[in-house]
Amino acid sequence: MEPTNDETPLTPAQMLALLEDQQRTVAGRMASFVPWILLSWGVAWLAGFLILWVDVVLYDGPTVPSVPAGVIFGGLLAAAAVVSMVLGIRSGRGLRGTRESAFVGIVYGNMWWIGSIALIVIGRALVDRGMPVALLAVFFPSAYFFYAGVMYVMSGLVWRARPMVLLGIWSVAMSAVGAFVPLPTHYLFYAIAGGGAFLLVAAWSTWWVHLARRRVARAAGPDHA
Repeated sequence: MEPTNDETPLTPAQMLALLEDQQRTVAGRMASFVPWILLSWGVAWLAGFLILWVDVVLYDGPTVPSVPAGVIFGGLLAAAAVVSMVLGIRSGRGLRGTRESAFVGIVYGNMWWIGSIALIVIGRALVDRGMPVALLAVFFPSAYFFYAGVMYVMSGLVWRARPMVLLGIWSVAMSAVGAFVPLPTHYLFYAIAGGGAFLLVAAWSTWWVHLARRRVARAAGPDHA
């Protein structure tokens, strides 16, 4: 008796083409999160550091911002970290072979808050061991930009997103430069060179994702366009 299944087996070339199409689809979905992560951090860095700078300038003297300004700044960073964590975890859901993808997304997402808490603890430990409290105004911005830069490079490698890699390298370099900018001008430096750069790259990455999707549609053929 002949088999009743009308489907003909795929040739090796067709199977390879199907696999490549699935990989492009997955990469496009993962990359679509990049602009939103960049936008959230751009707003957090720009608004947060402007608030710190204005707060210190208004007080005309202390280099350490007031508690309310620090709380607002911390809240903005926490919100951006939550956005990154949620999108990082979501990027690994619903994808084929997802155990590895989900593991990467969960680890990446949770490392934002784990690393942020670790930096707070390190700063507190430095003060307990004799570092002047005023130097926290140098340590925290530089340390957070450095850590965020490393995380951006990691996310760029995971999602094959060149904008994230470039911005990560920029952030690491800026964390070192900003540590030498006089206080409290360094807050303004981080706001413009940090937040401003993030917003520009967010716009660039939106265009980059759009082009990537068009390439996927062209590669998939007219039936998928």
